[in-house]
Amino acid sequence: MGVSALGLKPLLAGALLLALTLPSTAAPRVKTRFDGIRDCERLAAVQFKRHNPAFRRFMIDRANVDDDKYADRVGTTFVSTIYHGKATYEAAKGPQPTRFICMHGGGGRGAVFVYTLPAS
Repeated sequence: MGVSALGLKPLLAGALLLALTLPSTAAPRVKTRFDGIRDCERLAAVQFKRHNPAFRRFMIDRANVDDDKYADRVGTTFVSTIYHGKATYEAAKGPQPTRFICMHGGGGRGAVFVYTLPAS
């Protein structure tokens, strides 16, 4: 019994170490830059659909997005990041290139403002 118990301890220690080093699937996922851009697309879709029934979709070109860290209030709303860049606005006329600006409130708040500008 003493010999098998001695061999079992290193095996259990190794299994415990392995379990501790594996990433937990229950752990909350860290927000990324692309989550912020996705929040901007979602808010834009809701906002544009409200103002234009022919609206189909708004897609941000992720390769052409700049982000500026802001971390201050705009009026009474906290803004952590301002995203701006190129996007596609699609409605009855078909897909149209556009530029956009999106103010994002940070973790848990999501996008708070999205605006489009003519592409130039």
